[in-house]
Amino acid sequence: MTDRVELHAFISRVRRTTSFGSLWLLIQRYARDNDFRSVTYHSIDVQSLGSSNFGAVEFGIPADFRRIYVEEHLYLDDPFPAIAATKTEPFYWSDITDSEQLTVRQSAYIDKAKKAGFADGMIMQVFGPRARNALVSIGFHEGKPKLSPREITEMQWAAQSVHLHFCSMAKTPNAQHSSLSPQELEVLRWIARGKSNTVIAVIMGLSRHTVDTIIRRMFGKLDVTDRTRAAVRGLAFGLIHQSSNNIV
Repeated sequence: MTDRVELHAFISRVRRTTSFGSLWLLIQRYARDNDFRSVTYHSIDVQSLGSSNFGAVEFGIPADFRRIYVEEHLYLDDPFPAIAATKTEPFYWSDITDSEQLTVRQSAYIDKAKKAGFADGMIMQVFGPRARNALVSIGFHEGKPKLSPREITEMQWAAQSVHLHFCSMAKTPNAQHSSLSPQELEVLRWIARGKSNTVIAVIMGLSRHTVDTIIRRMFGKLDVTDRTRAAVRGLAFGLIHQSSNNIV
């Protein structure tokens, strides 16, 4: 792990970056220097980085797991974002699997992650202006020893500095999400459950054309361009919630 001087140098370089690309390259270099296997950054602003439907920017995530995370809607079963949102300190993935009461689907998600080659890792919430918080997940290589308290603190400082600088460069999130109509919220819940526009039209007793119009209007308010991002952002904004077996 970097010592204190190197951490300060990293933070100084973060503050001097002027583009998302250079900031992300700096993060990757920091991760390699500290022998991290993967880094994932989940933020409601992540679309500003031009990311794909994964709902985050990342490196080191196996391609097959990245694909099923989207195709099988695993972001709805991933227990870590909701748990991280309740904590102020970093925690190991294994701490959650050992101490939290997970649902059947959440436990199945953990099993799929292990089969994809994930060992242990650490997750932390980072805090931004106007509650623009984000989740940083760092994966470790198999057999990596536990970090010291100082190393964990330095990693948290590094992640927090990156997030604050990202917030300073990114535009303020579209505030129109709070004005979704009851009809738009209902469509968003069905989207999160994986229903097609045609099926949603039948369920709600609307024409397919009307559902298409509602979705386009909702996408504009959420500042997204596809269904997966809409579901992820709906969860991030608290517009929809995951119960043990459903989306409400």
